[in-house]
Amino acid sequence: MNELNKLYKAMLESWGCVIKPDSRIVLRLGGDEVDVKIDDMAVYLPVSEALDSTDSMHKVFFHPACENIVSKETEVFKIIRRMAVIHMLELFKKYPVVLLSIAGGKEKSKWSQSTLDIINPLTTVKKPVVEEIKKLMARFKVEVDENGQDNRFIHIKVSRTQGRSSTGSGERVYYKAKPSFPIYNEIVKRLSQSEGQADNQTVELNGHSVSRAALKLMAHLFRSIIPAVMDPDSASTESTTSVASRLIAFCTCYEQVAEQMNRIQNLFRAEFNKLGIYPIDLSWTEQLDELPEIWRQIPALDYNTNNTQEESASSSAGNLGGILAITSSGSNQQAVAQNPQQQLITQAQIAQPMAGTLVGGFNVTPPVMIGGDRWLRYEIDVGSNQVIHHAINTVTNAAVIYYCTKSGTFLQRVENAGGFPGGIPGMPTPGMGAMGAFNPMTAMMTPQMLAMMQLNPALAAMTGMATGVPTTATTAGQSSVTVDNNNSSYTW
Repeated sequence: MNELNKLYKAMLESWGCVIKPDSRIVLRLGGDEVDVKIDDMAVYLPVSEALDSTDSMHKVFFHPACENIVSKETEVFKIIRRMAVIHMLELFKKYPVVLLSIAGGKEKSKWSQSTLDIINPLTTVKKPVVEEIKKLMARFKVEVDENGQDNRFIHIKVSRTQGRSSTGSGERVYYKAKPSFPIYNEIVKRLSQSEGQADNQTVELNGHSVSRAALKLMAHLFRSIIPAVMDPDSASTESTTSVASRLIAFCTCYEQVAEQMNRIQNLFRAEFNKLGIYPIDLSWTEQLDELPEIWRQIPALDYNTNNTQEESASSSAGNLGGILAITSSGSNQQAVAQNPQQQLITQAQIAQPMAGTLVGGFNVTPPVMIGGDRWLRYEIDVGSNQVIHHAINTVTNAAVIYYCTKSGTFLQRVENAGGFPGGIPGMPTPGMGAMGAFNPMTAMMTPQMLAMMQLNPALAAMTGMATGVPTTATTAGQSSVTVDNNNSSYTW
């Protein structure tokens, strides 16, 4: 196993995942194991055995380090966000039991004042209030409810900067991450609004009635376990590398919050150990600095590199298992009748497809191209489940190919300095007519000029060059493509 997979494995296991013998990733919740899936395909650690397996086309591989820096959150990153927060939330729910148990025992002389400040408010808590906070914590969520209510335990916002410099090092900052605590903020808001009322008075909190005593206790537990709720900026982080920038920003911010949760465990190590509650493993975060050197140990993979779809914070189900089943935005996963001889569905027209255009279940929207590249046409490679976009570098006249996944996710850009063998795909070779006859009017034309004639039939007619390009073409032996028009969306 290479160094990158070792890092991924440690990262996943720290979030409660189990790597099965076939490299499949599952999340262990209590005594259950929940499958992690994207587009109904299981997610795997990208070890060579899994990558080289005969059914690799029906697997999603975990390789977040290859994410394009300008991409929106990819499907794999969304899974990361949810797994990390689920693990943190499930652990947080166990803390009150331990702390209340300590408060019911004998005070220790060696406790500092800060420790007493945590424990003393818990010594007079009544059983009905304890039951209330159990019910309250059961309503804490990882995502915004489908009805718009925000019961999120924590949200780590990761945002791309505009190239500003870090206040600390002076280096360019690519991404920054900052935690927020929506349910805590709502609790504090409701306490402020009901100030002066008795503790046994009930307050509405996102559609549920809770006593002020329970809200006060919950606010105290939040501040004791995660002090960052009072100062989120103290746990914010920045990424100054262009490789895996979003991942690094998120993970280092997660580390800041997790360290605070670990700190209170270390104050009462023996008591937490008795209940089998242990610190969050953060040893793997030390290897994040190595990502710019090791990320190429695995090639760029589908669902990891790029996503052009808008991000959503809402969920459509409350169960933790469902939140680990994601359907990629903007891509209908169609059933394709595969044929070993079936290779390409070719589009040779110059008109650029509109955003979100689907052809036989493939998203043929051209990817964002670097400056100087001009899109020419696309091909659908059914055999490899990819869309191939042909372009030309207008500065060097080199042929350029952009490889994308079936759902339109950008994978790789390849430039051929030698140009297109036999001319630009979908265009006549300079100096040749539609039937291959020599045409002196076009013999000295650059690829750009030929492209202009493809766009302007009148110009082509003036030169005597008929393009002879069909609007669509398929290879011989093309098998049928079944299109499922069911609109896909995120499902939790």
